[in-house]
Amino acid sequence: MLFSKFIALVCPNGKDPAQKYAESLAQIQMADEMGFYGIWLSENHFSCNTGLPQFQGEIGITPKPLLFGMQIVERTRQIRVGTAVRNIVFTHPLLVAEEALVFDLLSKGRLDLGVGCGYRPWEFEGFKINQAEARERFLESLEILDRGLQGESFSFQGKYYDIPEVSLVPKPYYTKPRPKLYLATGDMEQVKLAARKDYGVMSFSTSSKEHLLALYDTYRGIAEPLGHDVSRTRFPVTRQIYIHRDPAVVQGYAERNLPHYQAALGDFKTCPPLEALKKLYIIGTPEECVQQLQTLRDEMGCEHVILWFNFGWLTHQEVTEQMRLFAEEVMPCFQPVSKAVACP
Repeated sequence: MLFSKFIALVCPNGKDPAQKYAESLAQIQMADEMGFYGIWLSENHFSCNTGLPQFQGEIGITPKPLLFGMQIVERTRQIRVGTAVRNIVFTHPLLVAEEALVFDLLSKGRLDLGVGCGYRPWEFEGFKINQAEARERFLESLEILDRGLQGESFSFQGKYYDIPEVSLVPKPYYTKPRPKLYLATGDMEQVKLAARKDYGVMSFSTSSKEHLLALYDTYRGIAEPLGHDVSRTRFPVTRQIYIHRDPAVVQGYAERNLPHYQAALGDFKTCPPLEALKKLYIIGTPEECVQQLQTLRDEMGCEHVILWFNFGWLTHQEVTEQMRLFAEEVMPCFQPVSKAVACP
């Protein structure tokens, strides 16, 4: 089972943004040393206009995640760098393709390019893009991005872009026929597209067991006959996590952060209690987290989890303490059979 770390550079009022980047980089270096598979970076724009409950500040200060990603590859040995997600509606897809090709070259093939169309109204308003056009724009941009990443000459004419014959440089070098692409989606039609095109698929925290299984079964049914890799590691699932040895501390965390969970769940009228949250997220003592991850693996087939350790705007120390505890007492339970330890 693979474990990755999600990074959203949340910057509450009074927090120095330079310090926030430095703390995040330190966490990423720790993750690299601990054996985490990858880092997934969010993309945020105009994020002080959020209206989130009980929060004042910016929920993300990474408008260009791969700029930060270059510093990450310089300071780490092997951890992969992904985007969760690079918005290809707000930026010309040829520019995104060029950015990704340079990053893949300089990182020696450590890029996982997750792409999406965005969902926050204030970002569409800021760029003066009609949010109702997001899906259509995304699909058109995705086709351009994919063709551009492959390094061959092509032209394109669509509703939003009219591109003469071009050929991007540098060409794909370490990862061919192009850098690895992931779609962030729970939409069945986009999953079918990903299966045909040999993309990975990123799923969300609120995806139910039934929905995840249906998505993967559909993906495999299309991709496998085409000879594409259908391993579940290409189907990462995101989960917020909070881990602590003391159950009372876990309970206090849940109560303190109920508004944040409610905001993340979106359409819930009231936030579920702690026991219900444990069914959606990874929350509890090390033993409980092991059991929750085993359920995720055994019942949903999940083999790659992207963990958000900083959900609820925790301090740097709180995040690093969680990471150490997770690496010491949870990760060893999910190593290959020859290395695994006895766990509850």
